Amino acid sequence: MIYRTFNALLILGIALAGLKKNVSAPPAHSWMQSAQSVSTQAGEIQFSYGGNVAQVPAQIVDALALVPVRVNGSQPSWFLLDTARSASAIDDVRAVAVGLYAPSADRKPPKSFNDVRLDFPGLRISLSTLALDSLGDLSARTGHAIQGVLGADVLSHLIIKIDYQGESVQFFDPKAFQYRGKGLRFPMAAVGGIPAIEGKIAINHRGNFHGRFAISTGQTEPLQFSTHFASANSLFDLPEKMLPFPGADAANDTDFRDRIGRVHAIQFGKVTLANPIAIFPAKSGATAGVPGDFIAAIGGEVLDRFTIILDYPAQLLFLEPNRRFPEIFTADMSGLTLIAIPPAFQSFEVARVAEKSPAASAGIEVGDMISEADGNPLAGDTLDQLRALLREADSSHTLTILRNGKKLTVTLSLKPLV
Repeated sequence: MIYRTFNALLILGIALAGLKKNVSAPPAHSWMQSAQSVSTQAGEIQFSYGGNVAQVPAQIVDALALVPVRVNGSQPSWFLLDTARSASAIDDVRAVAVGLYAPSADRKPPKSFNDVRLDFPGLRISLSTLALDSLGDLSARTGHAIQGVLGADVLSHLIIKIDYQGESVQFFDPKAFQYRGKGLRFPMAAVGGIPAIEGKIAINHRGNFHGRFAISTGQTEPLQFSTHFASANSLFDLPEKMLPFPGADAANDTDFRDRIGRVHAIQFGKVTLANPIAIFPAKSGATAGVPGDFIAAIGGEVLDRFTIILDYPAQLLFLEPNRRFPEIFTADMSGLTLIAIPPAFQSFEVARVAEKSPAASAGIEVGDMISEADGNPLAGDTLDQLRALLREADSSHTLTILRNGKKLTVTLSLKPLV
């Protein structure tokens, strides 16, 4: 994972980070009153009060859906919904904080935990196994504490409705669900446990392609090509404007082998999206990413233009366009790669400066801390808000940065880079 120089600080911060919303857990006695249960291979799913739906408040951060979860009755932790991940997991630091295990110098941490209870408002999930992972770098890149992940072992046994605009998630019992909305309906197949739909893509200088696209709610970027497809169709040497991009499996702070660019269009049924941003994988050395069964994975910056309903049992996907649907796809126009420092995630550090970018021309350096924008302190702002400011085409912004204890002022003249 990248940004390893920040790991010690991230571990401390994530351990201290709390929820930004005060979310009430379901009262303990609710599970004793006619709980509706669904048995799965992973464990048991129970809806409280004999119900068949649970509505859970969410936070949408960097086009990712996070929900509050009480692990074994502990204080809530933020879990990421990730349809492309096979197994649910908890962050290693958070696992200690919620009492799943006590670290010891003379033995390795466990790989997983058995018989773990996950409580949501109106829903309880008893998992036979919960994996252990390290999510600190992901939290820094996202700008929010991510303390666990809900994967296919949970999601595939439910019907999931993510309302990106309304910031809520609903979990439905498949036995009682019937879709009554007016959204677009797509056949959905689970390929290697990952939900997928058929679609078309038009790539400049390469032509049109038809095939499977993975639905990846744990990915921010609109599209990410599989290495297999990129190799088979010579996407490594496209004559397009692109920038280096830090892949999720980047080895260190300077490992930017992937590239970010655009494609002409993508189409799913009656839905056509023009000029979306896409991540093109590295030529070689890729050890993770989108499986070769797919052309590409569709991420949050496409999905958040809809309310999405994933009906795993019936193998259907429903898309209900929201007010963001007609917006054009934008990318960073400064050349800055930023991370947020815990515990508040409201201090913003420069992790990379792209060559020949507005940020490079302004003299910004790796390690600079951005404290003000246009004369306004950033304390209280989020990384999402700062990134949105740096996506405004043909605008100029004055940034105050801290470098080696000194305060400097620079002016960024933004321009499209991809």
